[in-house]
Amino acid sequence: MVYMWALYAREVKRFQKIWMDTVFSPIVSMGLYLAVFGIVLQGREIGGFNYLAFIYTGLLSMVLVNGSFSNPGFSLIIAKNVGTIIDLQVVPISTWRIGVAYALAALTRGLITLLMAALFTFWFIPGIQIAHPILLISALLLNGFCFGLLGVAFGMWARGFESLTFMTTFILQPMIFLAGVFYPITDLPSFWTTLSLFNPIHHTVNIIRYSLLGYQDVSYVTSFGVIIVFTMILFACMQFITKKGLRRG
Repeated sequence: MVYMWALYAREVKRFQKIWMDTVFSPIVSMGLYLAVFGIVLQGREIGGFNYLAFIYTGLLSMVLVNGSFSNPGFSLIIAKNVGTIIDLQVVPISTWRIGVAYALAALTRGLITLLMAALFTFWFIPGIQIAHPILLISALLLNGFCFGLLGVAFGMWARGFESLTFMTTFILQPMIFLAGVFYPITDLPSFWTTLSLFNPIHHTVNIIRYSLLGYQDVSYVTSFGVIIVFTMILFACMQFITKKGLRRG
């Protein structure tokens, strides 16, 4: 366990050196989204909630997912490129502990990024609140860890930054935009609504939005169950891919 927490501390110290990317980039992105949608769709309501508050909860979810996924992905690909991946190959620590250490560091970065983004932007959002604080804390911890595991699995599998760019651009971003960040999924045609129900990021958005506003597209209990199952599947995949990745180097 000592080695696992030492690896976690090393990862946290690493991303602390890139505060500009960690904190300010998500704040700028959120600000741009809020400015554009706030001006274009001013006065619109969804489910009795101001539209700006509605998309704000989705944007916070997007910040958490992107921050948690990208941290271990970039870190592990850099380690492969510069040769420091050998540290993980020789350290006396089981593969699942390596994965958990990276996933916890990813969770830490995701939470810091989300909290800083919220601190700088929530003043401008009408009607924002925390309807279910305990559920919100649970949702943030579970989802941050979940997408941290996804980042670990992908970072161990990917051979270079081209793979990470492909994953982010052609898989993760489409999943985010089909997750109901900017609209209720019930506004979509029936095929896309059904497809969105199988999108784990939709359930992330749904839980966090319900925790803050009390609005839900599907039952938050269902969404929590989906994320728990998805996390268990990712944990098993992460162990398998990490073992293969460390052998390959």
